[in-house]
Amino acid sequence: MQIKAEIKEELAEDVLYEFINANRGLSIYELSERFGWNFEEVHNLVKRLEEGSLIRTDESEEEEKRKRKVYPVGWKDLLSEDVKKSFLGEGF
Repeated sequence: MQIKAEIKEELAEDVLYEFINANRGLSIYELSERFGWNFEEVHNLVKRLEEGSLIRTDESEEEEKRKRKVYPVGWKDLLSEDVKKSFLGEGF
């Protein structure tokens, strides 16, 4: 059962990451509403993706409520430093 739970969790991360790439700037609450998942589950997935440097969050206040908007990290930021350095001469 543990393996099944880990696979489900990994798939959920992948699906959420792809959705965030296609739908930038949604709040964690909006993401949970769109997927029909509870807020805490989405929050934990967002936290893991953020720790993995795949996404970033920005806090904003709307209608006197604090919201965390979720954005994907740019593709250049996903590259390792040595790869970035190899492109420096090419206008990277």
